[in-house]
Formats: sequence, structure tokens, C-alpha cells
Amino acid sequence: MRVAAINDLSGLGKCSLVADISVFSAMGIETCAVPTAVLSAQTGFSSYYCKDLTGVIPEYTAKYKEQKACFDGIITGFMLNEVQANNALEFIKAFKTKGTRVLVDPVLGDDGERYMNYSEELLGAIKEMVKEADIITPNITELCLLADVDSGEYRKYSGDELINYILEVSEKVRGARKQIIAVTGIPVPEAGEVGNLMITEDGHGLIKSHTNGVHYSGTGDLFAAVLFGGILNGMNVLEASKLAGDFIRASVEDAEKDGASGNEGIAFEKNLGMLII
Repeated sequence: MRVAAINDLSGLGKCSLVADISVFSAMGIETCAVPTAVLSAQTGFSSYYCKDLTGVIPEYTAKYKEQKACFDGIITGFMLNEVQANNALEFIKAFKTKGTRVLVDPVLGDDGERYMNYSEELLGAIKEMVKEADIITPNITELCLLADVDSGEYRKYSGDELINYILEVSEKVRGARKQIIAVTGIPVPEAGEVGNLMITEDGHGLIKSHTNGVHYSGTGDLFAAVLFGGILNGMNVLEASKLAGDFIRASVEDAEKDGASGNEGIAFEKNLGMLII
């Protein structure tokens, strides 16, 4: 089984392609990395070097076509700009077959704020990518941006009202293909827990995971990769999301023991054995 992962490569931070390659390898899936940028550290650090690789994706696309490469899955993450997002869309269209699953992680913002890469043009390009996706994994802020609603309005709600609000916003994002939407990082009433809401044609389910209140680098990338790897390996959505939650919970607990900072990411390497299916 083979997945193309279109994402950045960060040194410090345990995220993006480092997370993708580690998770998919543990789950028995070959990873073909398609880099959008190379960074010395993820962008949460106070300083970092970033090499913009805009223009690389079309070169990969051309060579993979020449080599008649096939992919069971395509996963996308961090895009520096709308050109990269449009190139990623072209990659998806070039290699998506009836048997290919596509996961789009719309990396646009968090906590009601937009990331440094955000632009209206990038948002428009990612909306087009979402139309081609089978699965999308936005946090609440990104879901609101995709739906063209106030990205901070969700803060007015809690508990069941928040879940109902998210379901309502999700219907504005889901196209005729009725993609699976995994909305991550949802505040829940229980202390020390956070929720991931899985929305499918058959309904929805909230999967809760432990949190210590620290925002760790790479948890979104890890969740998306484990969810995708589980689905590609035949698990249903709720099974795959529970595996992702359990994996991240164990890794957060190890990060706490190690005294890791949020920017350094979680100690997922110790728990990759959990992903062997």
C-alpha cells in the first residue's frame, strides 16, 4: 500500500512529513513524500529557517506520471501559498482513481486565529481541494473558514450546543460527495479532555481524549495520519479515530513525563507499536 504525502518537512517539532512517514511506516504503508517547504523548526518556534519549495509539486507530478506511479491514498497538509494548493489539487486529479482515498487537512488557523500562511486566495484553493477529498480533518477554526462563517463565533457555545453548531457548519462544507469530516480539538465539559467529532453520512460520534491543556506541535498531523492509515487498513471511521486518540493520549502522557515543551511535540516514537495492525 502506498500514500503520497504533500506536506512540509520540519526539523524540530515532530510534525508534518516526520509525523506522516513515521505513522504510515508503522502501519505498513509506504510513504512518498512530496515536500512543500523545508524548515529548521515548525513555525511555533520564535525563529526558524524556511525554504519555500513552490514549484516542486508539478515536477513530482510530471515524473510520477512518467513512472506510472499509483497511490492508494493521497494526504495533504501545510501549503505556503495558493500556488502550492493549486498544484496539490492538480496532483490529486492526476493520480486519483476509483480506489484512491484522499484526505485534506486544511491548515489555515486555530483558536479563532489565522496562521501565517493564510490568504483569501489560499482559502479558495483549499476549498477546491476539499471538493476532491474523501476525508477532511479541520479544527473548528478551519471548519468555520471553509464555511465562510465567523471563525471565532463557536466560542459562544459549549456542550451539546457546540456540537450542534459544528454539525450545522459542517453541512455548509460537505459537498455532494458527503465527505467524512473529522473536526479536531473540540472543547468538552469534562476536565482534562478534548473531543474529536467524526461526521459521516450515517451520523456522528464524539471521541474524547486526554489533554493537559498544552498545545503540542504535530498532534493534528498525527491524528490525520493515524485516522487515514486506519481507514486504508480497513478500519471504520470510529475505530480509526479511537486508535488515533489513544495513540495521542499515550504520547502526550510520555511528553509530560519527559518535560517536553509544546513546540517540541509529543513523544510519539515510543508508541508507534500501538499502530501495528
